[in-house]
Amino acid sequence: MPRNAATALTAAILLAAATAPAGDWPHWRGPNLNGSTDETNLPASFSKTENIAWVVRTPGISGSTPIVLGERIYMTSPTYINDNLLAMCLSTRDGKTLWSKALGRGKAPPRGEMAASSPVSDGKTVYFTFGSGDLAALDLDGKVLWSRNLVKEFGCLAIKFGYGASPLLHKGKLYLPLLRRRRPYSYSPGAELPRTGPLKSYVLCFNARDGKTVWAQPRASDATDESRENYATPMAIDAGGRTEIIIPGGEFVTAHDAETGKELWRWEYTKERRIWQRIVVSPVIAGGLIYICQAQCQGLYALRPGGKGTIPHANYAWKYSGPAPDVCTSLLYRGSLYVLAGDSKIVSCLDPKTGKSKWRERIGGAGPYRASPTGADGKVYCISEGGDVVIFSARDDKYEELFRMSLKARPCRSTIVAAHGSLYLRLSKNLVCVRKMGAAAKAP
Repeated sequence: MPRNAATALTAAILLAAATAPAGDWPHWRGPNLNGSTDETNLPASFSKTENIAWVVRTPGISGSTPIVLGERIYMTSPTYINDNLLAMCLSTRDGKTLWSKALGRGKAPPRGEMAASSPVSDGKTVYFTFGSGDLAALDLDGKVLWSRNLVKEFGCLAIKFGYGASPLLHKGKLYLPLLRRRRPYSYSPGAELPRTGPLKSYVLCFNARDGKTVWAQPRASDATDESRENYATPMAIDAGGRTEIIIPGGEFVTAHDAETGKELWRWEYTKERRIWQRIVVSPVIAGGLIYICQAQCQGLYALRPGGKGTIPHANYAWKYSGPAPDVCTSLLYRGSLYVLAGDSKIVSCLDPKTGKSKWRERIGGAGPYRASPTGADGKVYCISEGGDVVIFSARDDKYEELFRMSLKARPCRSTIVAAHGSLYLRLSKNLVCVRKMGAAAKAP
């Protein structure tokens, strides 16, 4: 990578870190957008009688990850009784709900969710997205600053398990993918709306201040059926004096100019066209490379930014053909890339520059892993869909397990959050705060 591009990338990372106060967790992938934080003094273990600060019941089951700003937690949730989709604010001190506001309604699709997208914040405003197509900006006290509905404006959200991408907030703009099937599923939000032809896919950019559309870039693909769909959050990378917004899905990875939406380059995952190759794993950006995964555990690739036009498939920096994720986004922490293959329950520690494996270990656990790993305090925190928490040391020479506990709470799909000396675990029905302390709180 050219020296000026590397310098720009470093400056961008420093700028992003400077916008979030130390200790906050403002995005589902943390303050560094790679699953890591500089938090220390976190508990390495807990039990029913140790290091549990509080446990609160949530209004509904969701795989979205909470964010933490100072002494407040912001999260999304469906409700069991009336299909309301809630934006919520809780106190980090005791888990008490400070405010809750219904921003939409919607019934979850089969095996899916309507509140799978995580909120994002710049420390002053919190942005919420739901599977109903509702997108809204709220101040920290719950006042709605603006709102809009993507279904009404762009048509049916034809995504099999419901819309699940979280927004990327970058330099005052919100970026969202709208990669979808050409025809609605019968249960898709907006399926009843009139159409003049097949549904088109877009990459969307909104002004974070007022919610107005900056650009809506059509995103072409010859993928078929479910392979056109995307659940992944976009990421940004600076290269060659420009900012590229990286979007995986529809059999391609595309890079778009952050200012105009123009497609700068595209790289093809595979020539095979099957109907099930949807993309769930979000990109990871680090060291001038883009780490992306093919669908259904088919491999992890490192791509270089700064391209032009259609890039041949063979032009990747490296490929890892070992156990790869289908859902879990990889963690970059302390110079290593931790790849959690959730279905095979295997963690690989890779050199992010070369893709060379440093070690590989089967960590087990009840059910597959859907939540992405978190790096903090020299440790890596994982939670399985069945509620098994596994903590291991963030060392690159060997696997060293530090703690394991079964919470028996299915389904658990939310990433563990590390912020201000605490860990936040969103279980199937409860939100749990873990921090170094004495006696545990009782679950309601």
